[in-house]
Amino acid sequence: MSMTLQEMAVRAAEHHQKGELAGALSLYGELQAANPRDARLSSLVGTVLAQMRRTAEALPFLHQAVRMDPQNPESVHNLAIALSEAGQMAEAAEAANQLGQLHYERRAFELARAAFLAALEWEPGYRPAAANLGATLQAMGRHAESIERLTAFLKGDPDQAEAHCNLGNALLGAGAYRDAVTSFRRALALRPDYSEAESNLGLALAWLSGLPEDAAAGEHADADGGVTETAASLVTLGNARLAIDPLGDIERCYRKALTLQPDFPAAHWNLSLCLLLRGDFTRGWQEHEWRWRWHGFGEEPRPFSQPIWQGEPPHQVGGTLLVTAEQGYGDTIQFSRYLPLLAARGYDVVFEAQTPLFTLLWSSLGDSGVRVVPRSVSPAHVHDDLPFARHVPLLSLPHRFGTLIDTIPATIPYLWAEPRRRRLWAERLEAAAGGRLRVGLVWRGRPEHSRDGDRSLTSQLLAPLMAVPGVTFFSLQKETGDRPPGAVALGPLLHDFAETAAAVVNLDLVIAVDTAVAHLAGALGVPVWVMVPFSPDWRWMLGRTDSPWYPTMTLFRQRCAGDWPAVVADVAAALAGVDAAGLPRAMGEA
Repeated sequence: MSMTLQEMAVRAAEHHQKGELAGALSLYGELQAANPRDARLSSLVGTVLAQMRRTAEALPFLHQAVRMDPQNPESVHNLAIALSEAGQMAEAAEAANQLGQLHYERRAFELARAAFLAALEWEPGYRPAAANLGATLQAMGRHAESIERLTAFLKGDPDQAEAHCNLGNALLGAGAYRDAVTSFRRALALRPDYSEAESNLGLALAWLSGLPEDAAAGEHADADGGVTETAASLVTLGNARLAIDPLGDIERCYRKALTLQPDFPAAHWNLSLCLLLRGDFTRGWQEHEWRWRWHGFGEEPRPFSQPIWQGEPPHQVGGTLLVTAEQGYGDTIQFSRYLPLLAARGYDVVFEAQTPLFTLLWSSLGDSGVRVVPRSVSPAHVHDDLPFARHVPLLSLPHRFGTLIDTIPATIPYLWAEPRRRRLWAERLEAAAGGRLRVGLVWRGRPEHSRDGDRSLTSQLLAPLMAVPGVTFFSLQKETGDRPPGAVALGPLLHDFAETAAAVVNLDLVIAVDTAVAHLAGALGVPVWVMVPFSPDWRWMLGRTDSPWYPTMTLFRQRCAGDWPAVVADVAAALAGVDAAGLPRAMGEA
């Protein structure tokens, strides 16, 4: 009996995994002949041929796969390797550079760096890879290496505006503001409409000048020696002022940018964060809706044909209301409190959550009438078995509810740990703590976060905290490499947020930087102390030691930018003055 195409694909993959290349090639070849426009099959045939050292035969298939699907990193990688083995080094370097660019666009900077290095190994004079390597090192925060690479590149090719801009970014990151100004101005001389260079020039000038009151730091010289303000430079000036003095007059920069360009999404978005930071929720939520029109936001609107819910009553919706998660895990945890409120008003609510949060939210919100589903792989056809009439992004709900500081829905807990897991973690932590105070620690966030450098610190800085007697510290970090001595590593056991919640509710206290775990502890009603940067995220507002979002939360703020040692000292002093009896008990009972 002949095999179906699906059976052939399964059998071919089995042969390939076992290293039975001849069998895999025979089946992949039949499949590819039947589907010659399938880029993946062409790539598989080429890959197997290359593994069989039949490189000359492999290359046409690999070239074809990349032509049909140039965004597939695996196909591009396999082509680059095959070309290098065939001795076609220039072509191999070009393919490796293409691979590096794909990884860079996906923010997989370490993979991008490896690809650009391979390109330069195969073709040392390949200048596109040299420029891209410099940009990648800058994005990774390896500023000194980036400066060295880009400076060398520009000596041989001084007319590359993008390389000058990337060099300026690296110099900016290294604190060499005067040199950064020079690089950005060279980039603008080569490309006058280069908005990134113009914006970052404003940032460099702002830091260099110490932010004079006349706001000239946000301006750059024009050809006649005068100054020209642009919406982009004013937004960058506002951002720079926020980093240096969050209590200063930042709103004026964004307002002025909008007088020059009223429909400038970046100005509206940054204005929204400024307003929310200051507690002006009425105007802040309205401006916050501009996020979907700004390319720098980092997410694209979901491509649904159904209309966006603007607050219409349930009978006007005429069916299911789909709420979609957006931004980070902490955002989802913080704003999931609105979902039961929608159900209580009579809406048929389906919430599409990120996969690591699905189990926690499914078990916590099911009794409230909210159906939780995992985020769809195919957003254009989300959950065909759950058709919906309208949709709304999660962080638009405060705007739809007209939320003010004194109307924040802050009844806790609104998330719960699953009882069986909770009991298991109670036994584990009790055995490890031996009657001492149980404190969870989070000192780093995701490196990909745009402000991770501001919010994260090294484990070495926690030494004064670790010296507080009578405490067993539990690391809630997923990675275990950088761990304070004496902290019990729980990260390898925390495979999703449901598991993390079960551990957290058995702690007496969580001490964290601004991460999803801080939100999780607050949502569970667990005492949580958050170490907040000098220029904080909008949700922590200014000057407060509490949070209107989480009644069991205490904020410990930097008094000047980067001064984590003082914050850790404050936290250690506070911790030394309490014991388990001095902290409110966790409220996260199911």
